[in-house]
Amino acid sequence: MRTLRVVVSDSEYQTLQEVAEARDRSVEQLIRETMASINGGMIETGKTLRDLPLLLGHRAVTDLPSRADLYEEVFSREDSDLPS
Repeated sequence: MRTLRVVVSDSEYQTLQEVAEARDRSVEQLIRETMASINGGMIETGKTLRDLPLLLGHRAVTDLPSRADLYEEVFSREDSDLPS
């Protein structure tokens, strides 16, 4: 077994404690179970990070652009933008 050291803010730790308490678990158990669920299915099934649950009190700052929008931005640049 390995020991991990993770630095989190006070508010992040408080959120972890609240979620762990709501699930009748310790923070350590919650972290282990979350890591096991990621290792046990998320990576192998090809799910994206968007499929992972957010902790209470956390939300996305803004919507991410679609893949098509990113490709459009990258590949529509004129050659003059490229270094010579």
